[in-house]
Amino acid sequence: VNNGGGQSCFSRKQVERLSSSENKQPSLSTLVLMGCSSAKLVAPNRRDLARFRKVPIHYEPEGIALSYLCKGAPCVVGNLWDVTDRDIDRFCAKFLTEFFRQDEAENVSVAASVARGRAACKLK
Repeated sequence: VNNGGGQSCFSRKQVERLSSSENKQPSLSTLVLMGCSSAKLVAPNRRDLARFRKVPIHYEPEGIALSYLCKGAPCVVGNLWDVTDRDIDRFCAKFLTEFFRQDEAENVSVAASVARGRAACKLK
């Protein structure tokens, strides 16, 4: 839909308001965020390096991936840096093919699918 973690479609505030009516806990699945820097976490006061020495350090990161994890997602797959369109297409196609493979002899984990997806990329 767009670059990043999809915040223009579903903001962090909307994620933080997710809950089910029964137990106030969302029933989320593994999320796949395929935009540039979609899983990147940043310290809120370290975005502006000009103020580096004037502002105290806060080590609490923030980002859409962390919001999903805090609301109960068991896993978030995303990118920590910018990637090319073709590489992310290659990665995503291979990752999804591996993860949803119908081979009953082998259950493929998310981590193994990510590793196999990374192998399909040209720029590593």
